[in-house]
Amino acid sequence: MRALSSVGALVGAVLLLSTASDVATDGGGRGDRGGEVRGDRNGNKLNTSVSDVGVGGVVFDPPRSGAGGSLTGRQTDWSPPPCYYAPRWSASEFKTWWDTYAEPTARKTEGTDAQRIIDQHDETYGEGSEYEDHNIGREDEGAWWTVHSNPNHPDSSTVSCESRIFWVDYDDTPPPYPGAPTPEMLAELAYAEVEIPQLRAELSPAADAQKVNLDTWVWMDASDLAPVSVTASISGYSQLSATVTATPSRVELDPGTADATVHDGCAVGADGGVGRPYTSSDAGSTPACGVTYHRATHNGGPYPFSATVVWEVSWEGSDGSGATLPDGEFGTTQDVTVQEIQAIVR
Repeated sequence: MRALSSVGALVGAVLLLSTASDVATDGGGRGDRGGEVRGDRNGNKLNTSVSDVGVGGVVFDPPRSGAGGSLTGRQTDWSPPPCYYAPRWSASEFKTWWDTYAEPTARKTEGTDAQRIIDQHDETYGEGSEYEDHNIGREDEGAWWTVHSNPNHPDSSTVSCESRIFWVDYDDTPPPYPGAPTPEMLAELAYAEVEIPQLRAELSPAADAQKVNLDTWVWMDASDLAPVSVTASISGYSQLSATVTATPSRVELDPGTADATVHDGCAVGADGGVGRPYTSSDAGSTPACGVTYHRATHNGGPYPFSATVVWEVSWEGSDGSGATLPDGEFGTTQDVTVQEIQAIVR
């Protein structure tokens, strides 16, 4: 699994990254449930194919449907890897890329270095080399790997990863280069691929019928708060994967005004839900999860009431490893109108 030498690696990376674009897909939403969704909704996707017609890169199962949102990490000093190694070409694709794009481009743009780059490539990957014409004779036995940028990283750059091109057999694992995928790295890449359902808290009284100094009961049903999982793997390399699971732990309420009291007992209960609806037997009691508004909205417009679900994130690797990742959050906002009316209708 010998890598391209320094000059060839540098130029090869430039040529490679000029032709292999990252895949970006609009994440979309599940439909408007009357609230404004908060969280990372940019929808940037990891490169999940070797090339436009490649043998596969990092694959996520299930893939994002576009019906939900993404976790926003609550740990500000953590971010996923900026770049990583994954398959990019089959043997024939690598040869085609070199013959039809990279070599002609090197001759046009690299001046006196062009022949040295071409000779290096031929010595390493050409006929009579260790890899005998780009490993064409082993087309079904492995793939050529190189660096990919991670669009879910703030920098979305490959600068921190060396530019290498190397072969990995399907029944083998990649060499331990910096940026080579491990179960932990796959889990970190999968963090942004966990699709969180759009959840909106239920209110009693309803959002458009709030009353000054009347407790508002807030709840979410257990059926809406099920754990969500996604598995990241390398296409063709079944021995390397990680499954990330996000489990809701609590809901954080923001009434949208300082003139309110928050009742913050909004942990996920044994039944899997948060809070509960108001019933007639609750008259005179205070909700564990809820809010009490002390000032009417009048002509100042509604209050932006938000409910943010906090998700605990863990992962388990194909090698039996596992740990936690930073908690994530995803929330919704809905307008609340508060009236100064004594008559109460729930």
